Amino acid sequence: MLAAALLFAALGLLAHGWWTKRSLAARIARAARGRSASRPRSTLGWALGIFVTYGATALVALALLGRPEALTDLPVELGEAARLVGIAPLPVDALVSVGWSLGAGFVLGALAVIVMARRGWLRFATMYRSPAVATTRAEAGPALLLAAAAGIGEELFFRLLIPLLTAMITGSGVAGCLLGWAAFTLAHRYQGALSMGAVAIVGAVLGWLYLATGLLWLAMLLHTVVDANALVLRPWLEKLGRHGADRRRGATGAPR
Repeated sequence: MLAAALLFAALGLLAHGWWTKRSLAARIARAARGRSASRPRSTLGWALGIFVTYGATALVALALLGRPEALTDLPVELGEAARLVGIAPLPVDALVSVGWSLGAGFVLGALAVIVMARRGWLRFATMYRSPAVATTRAEAGPALLLAAAAGIGEELFFRLLIPLLTAMITGSGVAGCLLGWAAFTLAHRYQGALSMGAVAIVGAVLGWLYLATGLLWLAMLLHTVVDANALVLRPWLEKLGRHGADRRRGATGAPR
């Protein structure tokens, strides 16, 4: 009964934000920002709002359920879901290989951003761009805190709490994981259809990583890195690429 009430409350929290077009995180962010026009303060407000809305909510719910061990150990319900869908546990050597592959992917992505910026191809990109991206050094710290708040809070809520509650109610961890993935994707609908597709892919990878390793902190870390890349690293690389293009045009006397 308690699990059903908590799941209803968690989904109701999401639905209210979708219906009113202003989530609890947005309300907290606005209150924290006040009348200030400071971008760093606004970003810190969003970090607080996201962590309270998702992270604190999940921690309170787990405490009420008497399941604090779920923070460090993969719940039995979700372990059964991993077995049913054929996700085998990742040994340490395989985990290292996954890490190297992800690292190589980030490096190649960084090089691609620089090349696209130098050639002026970024104007064709239609992916969502967060208003919290760091445009100055002073904005980088708050943006990194926002990335960490989203990585920790959203993983607690969408990757652990919703799947666990659903599994406790229905007896199906698979249904719980699917519901958590769908809710995670829909929670980013403000980014547009194309970005939602990317979010769905990232969510699936994070879900697989969690079920394969049982390490929620690892999913949190990867989520944080992905967001930090979007908020801090990519804007810096774009600026670096554009600067290189400007220097090249200046050296050749080409019109700007």
